[in-house]
Amino acid sequence: MVNIAVCDDDTQFAAELENRILSYGKQKAVSLDTEVFSDGDSILQAILNGGQYDLVYMDIEMGNRNGISTVREIKKISPETMIIYVTFHEVYFTQMFETEPFRYLGKPLEEEQFNRYLEEALKRIRECLCYYTYTTGHSTCRVPVRDIFYFESRRRKIILHGKDSTDIFYGRLGEIQKELEKGGRPFIRIHQSYLVNPYEINRYYPDRVEMVGKMLLPISESRQREVKEKFHSFLREL
Repeated sequence: MVNIAVCDDDTQFAAELENRILSYGKQKAVSLDTEVFSDGDSILQAILNGGQYDLVYMDIEMGNRNGISTVREIKKISPETMIIYVTFHEVYFTQMFETEPFRYLGKPLEEEQFNRYLEEALKRIRECLCYYTYTTGHSTCRVPVRDIFYFESRRRKIILHGKDSTDIFYGRLGEIQKELEKGGRPFIRIHQSYLVNPYEINRYYPDRVEMVGKMLLPISESRQREVKEKFHSFLREL
C-alpha cells in the first residue's frame, strides 16, 4: 500500500486529481490509498498526528499557508516524503526547487505526463521506501524498513527494534529474511536470534556488530565468514 496525499484548495481539481490517482492504481493493479486536504495547515496537522504519506501532490497558491511553506514544514517532519508540485504558475520555480521536489506538474493536467510522473514516483517509493507489514494481536502494523534496526527472536516471538519503538509479534526470522529479500532490502542474519539492517550497523567486528545507538549484538561463530562477506558486499554497493 502506498499512501498519497493531495493538498489543493480547489476542491473540484483535488477531486479530479484523486480520481486520476485511483484510476491509475486500478489500471496497474497497484494498491494506492489517498487522502485529500484543502490547506497546508490540515495536512501538517495530520502528519503531526502520525499520518504517513509517501507522496504528496501539493498546490502552491493556497490561503494563509502556501504550498512551498507547507512543504518546508513537511520536510522537517518527514524528509523522505516525495513532493510533486501542481500549479498554474511557473514563477515559483526557484522557490520550488529549494525544497527539492520530485517533479512539477502544470495545470491543467496533461495525462501522459501525469501517468509518467506517477509511475516514476511509485518506482522510487518501492525502491527506497518499502514497508514491512506484520500482525500483532488484532492489529496489522506497517513500518518503513529504513526505520527497523534489527529483529530479535525469542522462541516463537519476534521483537522488532525500531527507530521510535519496539514491538512484539509471532513469527520466524527465516521467513522474515526471505520476505525482505524479495522486496529488495536484504537484512543480514548474524545469529540464530538476530536479523539486522546493514544500514544501521555502526561498527563491524569479527564476532559482533555495534548498531546505531551503541547496542552490541553477537555474531555466532558459524556465521562469521558469511556475515563478513555479506557486510563487505553491502558496503561495496553503497
